[in-house]
Amino acid sequence: MPKPKVEEIFDKYAKGYSSGRFAPSRFDTARVAFSFADAITWHFITKYLPKRASIRILDAGGGDGFWAQKLVELGYKTIVISDLSQGMLDEAEKRFQKLGVAHNVGFIKSDIADMKELDSDSFDFVFSQYDAVSLCLKPAKAMKELARVAKPGTYVIVSLDTKFRRVSEMVEAGLIDEVEELLKTNISYDYEFPSYNLTWEELAEYYEKAGLTVIEVVGAPVFMHQVKESILAKLEANPQIRERLLKIELDHCTNTSLVNFAGHLQMIGRKE
Repeated sequence: MPKPKVEEIFDKYAKGYSSGRFAPSRFDTARVAFSFADAITWHFITKYLPKRASIRILDAGGGDGFWAQKLVELGYKTIVISDLSQGMLDEAEKRFQKLGVAHNVGFIKSDIADMKELDSDSFDFVFSQYDAVSLCLKPAKAMKELARVAKPGTYVIVSLDTKFRRVSEMVEAGLIDEVEELLKTNISYDYEFPSYNLTWEELAEYYEKAGLTVIEVVGAPVFMHQVKESILAKLEANPQIRERLLKIELDHCTNTSLVNFAGHLQMIGRKE
């Protein structure tokens, strides 16, 4: 059978992914402020990480291993990176072959909406950052799978694309028909493949149906992606100013009145 479109694209661009070279966007009006998105995402991952370094961690849709490497460098050694794209997993393996730190990182090709390769109740910490739950187009199934493989009491953290943030970006790009379709279907086409965008309320419903209690809702970021990129780059060049801007984000990124317009939606839940 032919590969799903999203798998083809990630295989094709895997070698350049870690350096920021990816498939061309269909419109150039999106502003993501990735530096702040990464910092906020990492803040909440580390906030909920168990203290025992011996825990077993799942990085679902883990791509080229960016987040898993950060965890290994913190002292967490036993991590499984799963991803639909073999190309991305190959890049992850290369990353860890070069890493001068002992680890026990495994790589499994798996669909986040059907992780049949992974046993139930087998992980102490489960996370999926930046869109795997969106790109599978089956967010409800993906959440059930992430909950299934987590042990009782485990935190499950997901981040994905927010629905309403895209409206102004697509209007600015002149894609009015696609805006109307997004608001009806939750689907957008930022690249050559579809993405399923969610509000925090919709994602919370999927969490609860999967048996996960929602602990915290986060926007990553809620302000900085609205600043013109050239201006933000100049501000970030000053470490003191960047620290102040990040503090502003962390002080307000859990305000649910802001989250649906954030660059990314991050949610922390716990399996009961």
